[in-house]
Amino acid sequence: MATKKTEDAKKVVAKKATVESVVAKAEAVKKAEAAKEVKAAVKAEPVKAEVKEEKKPAAKKPAAKKPAAKTTETVFVEYNNGQINVSDIVAKAKEALGNKAVKELNVYYQPETGMVYYTADGESGSYSL
Repeated sequence: MATKKTEDAKKVVAKKATVESVVAKAEAVKKAEAAKEVKAAVKAEPVKAEVKEEKKPAAKKPAAKKPAAKTTETVFVEYNNGQINVSDIVAKAKEALGNKAVKELNVYYQPETGMVYYTADGESGSYSL
C-alpha cells in the first residue's frame, strides 16, 4: 500500500504541477494579449491623429474688411449766443506753441471767460477767444 500512496501522491503533485503550469500559461497569454493591445493602441494613436489632421478643414481667413467710410466729426461749443468749433480751439493752441511737434497736448476752454488754457509737454499757456 505504501507504493500506492506514493504513486497517488506523485499523481497529485503532477496534477498540481500541471494546474500551476496551466495557470502560469494563462497568465502569460493574458499578459501577452494586454501587451498586444497596448502596442495596438500606441500604433493606432498616431494614425488617428493623422486622420484627424487630414479631416480638419483649412482655416478660413476672414474676408478682408473694407475700409469704413471716413466720417467727419465736428464738435461745437455753444455758450451765451455764441458758437465755436472745438477743432479751431485746438488749432489756435497749436499755433500759439509755434506749430512744433508735441507728444501731449491738453486744451481747456472756459466759455464764461472766453479763455483757452493749454499745456503741451510741460509748457503751459493761454489765449483769449
